[in-house]
Amino acid sequence: MGQFKNITRLYNVAYKSIFTFTGKLSYDRVTDCLIKLANEIMETDTDESLWGIAEFDEAGLDGLVIGAYWHFTQWHAGMSSKGYRALCELGRVYSPGMETGPETETREHCVYVMLEEMAEEQYGKGE
Repeated sequence: MGQFKNITRLYNVAYKSIFTFTGKLSYDRVTDCLIKLANEIMETDTDESLWGIAEFDEAGLDGLVIGAYWHFTQWHAGMSSKGYRALCELGRVYSPGMETGPETETREHCVYVMLEEMAEEQYGKGE
């Protein structure tokens, strides 16, 4: 996993801020981190082992990317917003096809819910 050092680092920063009390990033900064994470994934020569990063965490890299993608489908303020940029960058990594959102009681749904709670805390209901 050494070849994925930057991806792992960005994942850990986002994970801690979303799932733990020790995370230091606000919702807005987590959004920046997720944009950087998606870009790093796209710019790094990867293989299937990439998706094993943090596979035993509440989210794992795959759950984080997918849950965040679905979160930003609901939480953006139009095409010029940071949330929409996050949606687009995450969409380069994850393409849902005919899916309609994360299924409940999945890692992806857990990320979706936690990001929603962070967004509501910062902005209130609906961005």
